[in-house]
Amino acid sequence: NLRPGAEQKVVIVTARVHPGETPSSFVCQGIIDFLVSPHPIAKVLRDHLVFKIAPMLNPDGVYLGNYRCSLMGFDLNRHWVDPSPWAHPTLHGVKQLIVQMYNNP
Repeated sequence: NLRPGAEQKVVIVTARVHPGETPSSFVCQGIIDFLVSPHPIAKVLRDHLVFKIAPMLNPDGVYLGNYRCSLMGFDLNRHWVDPSPWAHPTLHGVKQLIVQMYNNP
């Protein structure tokens, strides 16, 4: 999978799109801890897959203590179709990454 010129298989993990989803931070940290561990299954996963992890998609909302909204008052889950680089920069960046990877295997 990680040979030059080979098509790569990618796993994308995101968390905390809603600031109130506190457990997702622990789940995401657990995934990261496992993937970097010496566990044999983790090694197989690292050898065959590329992991892209965005552990917090709504950092401003988390910082402010919001439950669902970003600093601008948006529920980011409702803006995946057409995220604005100005109003939803984290979604815009992650979606651009996904689209670029999809279009360039």
